[in-house]
Amino acid sequence: MSANFYLSSHANQHLHPRAALVTARLEDYRLANEQELGWIEIWSASAMQKICKRLGLRQQVLATAIVFFRRFYLRNSYCETDPALVAAACCYVAAKAEETPVHVKSAVGEAKVVFNDMGLHGFTSENHRLAEMEFYLLEELDFHLIVFHPYRALVQLCGRDGGAATGGDEGKASRAGMLEMDDTALQMAWFIINDTFRSSLCLVHPPHLIAVAAVYLAFALHPPASASSQILASPTTPDDPAGGVVGPGGHTDPITFLASLQVDTSLVLEIVQEIVSLYELWAQLEAGPSSSGNGSSAGPAAAAMGVGSSSTSSRSNAATATGRAQGPDERVVAILRRMQEQRMRDIRDERTKLAQASQAASRRAG
Repeated sequence: MSANFYLSSHANQHLHPRAALVTARLEDYRLANEQELGWIEIWSASAMQKICKRLGLRQQVLATAIVFFRRFYLRNSYCETDPALVAAACCYVAAKAEETPVHVKSAVGEAKVVFNDMGLHGFTSENHRLAEMEFYLLEELDFHLIVFHPYRALVQLCGRDGGAATGGDEGKASRAGMLEMDDTALQMAWFIINDTFRSSLCLVHPPHLIAVAAVYLAFALHPPASASSQILASPTTPDDPAGGVVGPGGHTDPITFLASLQVDTSLVLEIVQEIVSLYELWAQLEAGPSSSGNGSSAGPAAAAMGVGSSSTSSRSNAATATGRAQGPDERVVAILRRMQEQRMRDIRDERTKLAQASQAASRRAG
């Protein structure tokens, strides 16, 4: 294991340009549009969230499982695999990687319950199927199981990891370089990071940039009280020669902190835009009239960004007037089935053409 992100396999082998993600989905793009593939990403994360919850696994395990799932589908297509079995295997392997293993029988049993509830009634009851999938998954991951997550960067930015607990001048200097963030804003940033795993952001951007983007969005939703204080403050103060305002506990105020970060702000804003686009895509998926019946998986951050049954009630009522529509799970399951059935038809057609060509060649040779 590497304690340094920049020396890790995550940084050096598992961050990709957007073009690589598009190339990986070429087979699926023949059978589904971009919106539908985005819905599959959201649905898969929700499925793994439910499996991990039933298995009593913590958020870190869920995040690792979702990253494994995203990496697997950089080399495979949805239409030629079983995403449900892959999702269950990712939870099973992630639990091992995060040192909270579960029995394969428990993983299969809980996954079957989850997917039955989501409309996939053909999920396997055979333990060996999941155990076999584990080996395929590990091979596709190149056996790289150490994943860095934005949560670690978030708590370090806010000095919540115990690093600033040192007393005296050293502790004061350490706290002065960290972000002033109250519990409400910190929790909102944490929820936003949770939601980013419903997209492929973890395959494109390093975790610390995702954490900074989450902080930015959290302050957009809950502006810090010190923001107005900074506007009224003089350019310099005895406590902060750099020109910012020192907040409670000696921390740096958010505006000064974000402005002082040595990061590419254009990348941060790009991530922010991608997160906002994710919430819009998620809202479209949740907009069906039966979404409230299935139980929305949207959290507080998603609800604040317009995701969830309460925020889509007007669209749901309009859809109800035209007849019953599918819920989010049913819609995605129908998309997956359509893609897989079409792919099977394509394979049969290809085999038929090859057989006909072979017969024609044989007749000519005879």
